[in-house]
Amino acid sequence: MESEKTAIMSLRSFDTRSFDNSDDFRHSMGSSGGGVAITDGDMAERQKSFIARTLRTVGSKFFEGKPLTELSLHVSVFQPRSFLEKLVDDWDYGPYYLTRAAMEKNPLQRVKLVAAFVIAGLHGSASLSKPFNPILGETYSAKWKDGTSVYLEQTNHHPPVTHWLVRHPEDLYTFMGFGMFSGKVNMLENCVRTRRNGVNIVDFQDGGRVVILMPYMALRGLLFGERRVEFLGGFSIYDQKNDLVADFALNVDPKFLGIFGGANSKPTDYFRGVVYKPSSAKFQKMDFSGLTAATDQKASPYMNSSLLDTKGLELRTDSDIVSTVKAFTKEAEKKPSGLSRPSGLFRGGSKSGSVSKGASKAAPAKLKGTDDSRVLCVAQGTYLGYLDFDQERYWDIRDCPAERAQPETHDLLPTDARMRRDVQALQAVLDCSDTPEYKEEREKLFDKAQV
Repeated sequence: MESEKTAIMSLRSFDTRSFDNSDDFRHSMGSSGGGVAITDGDMAERQKSFIARTLRTVGSKFFEGKPLTELSLHVSVFQPRSFLEKLVDDWDYGPYYLTRAAMEKNPLQRVKLVAAFVIAGLHGSASLSKPFNPILGETYSAKWKDGTSVYLEQTNHHPPVTHWLVRHPEDLYTFMGFGMFSGKVNMLENCVRTRRNGVNIVDFQDGGRVVILMPYMALRGLLFGERRVEFLGGFSIYDQKNDLVADFALNVDPKFLGIFGGANSKPTDYFRGVVYKPSSAKFQKMDFSGLTAATDQKASPYMNSSLLDTKGLELRTDSDIVSTVKAFTKEAEKKPSGLSRPSGLFRGGSKSGSVSKGASKAAPAKLKGTDDSRVLCVAQGTYLGYLDFDQERYWDIRDCPAERAQPETHDLLPTDARMRRDVQALQAVLDCSDTPEYKEEREKLFDKAQV
């Protein structure tokens, strides 16, 4: 097929140099405690000042336990973008990894590439300033250099639900889903915890489907201490057709870290993971049927309570996922010879059959007490540096290209996020020169405006 030839040609430019898997690289943006350190001191001080003034006026009950979407926040804490625009920041590695995954015929390799897409993109959405809440019916469209189209729409207001569709120009893959943004302030923890409850689906041209469930995010240092953004908990990738699950645990506890050489002081952005074939009976009972609601215009996730139920939505809780990673990794380390060894994604071009061929030499490690569940490979790394599967590096922040989708500039809909007058007004103020008169006007805006 012509589309396949074109894609293969484009993939040749994606080859990157390999790194020693013992190279524990972590980007300088990282905080010593974990996550992305916020370096915008002026913005941080403005936010802390606003929170302190509010606490003195109405007390901590104004914040405590309230959903973020119900809080009236000072304009000084905002960035001149809508949430729809900011959501696209998570997908900067889509052209690289999703295109590769679409061309990959081996299901295990495909799951690994999708995992790299997710992990590599986490740091891209970390920022201090808050985007504007989207308005019901608001849209946003963008495009990558390869012609892949990106569309988002705010489809529900209470609760706030966003749908998205990302489509490759030659239909190699379609990335789609919906998310209900939820987040609460915890003054005792000095942080805000947020999560995009929903599903991410990647459909491939050959009929394959991978489902992604995301971790939660925490913004620390609301009133005191260092401002940093972390991703925590567990997240999973499912390929039900091929009986594959990839589980990842972020910020694993010191006891767990100890089984990897005794280190117990890793920053929270480090993770461990496993890819395994689960118990067929248990896995097939998981209900993935509702996940197609992302492509059905008549089906609203708001109307389907099961999709918004935390336990039903995540299929398993964070603690379930973390426990699985711990147990599987311990068992796999007892039988290292039983793990599959890929020939090398970045080492001269791996064959699509290399993983299954390597796995056939020795049966994958089995987890005791879980029927026929089998570990295929283990993962480790940091979302601020790299992702390794067994002996192979699949993502390195120094060498794998990220690409921000560029906003469409022609034939914009009246509902486009960039047409919002509040967003435009804030951008105009921020674009002003730093003269005394503009400073005075800006302070007036920050003092009076509430969003």
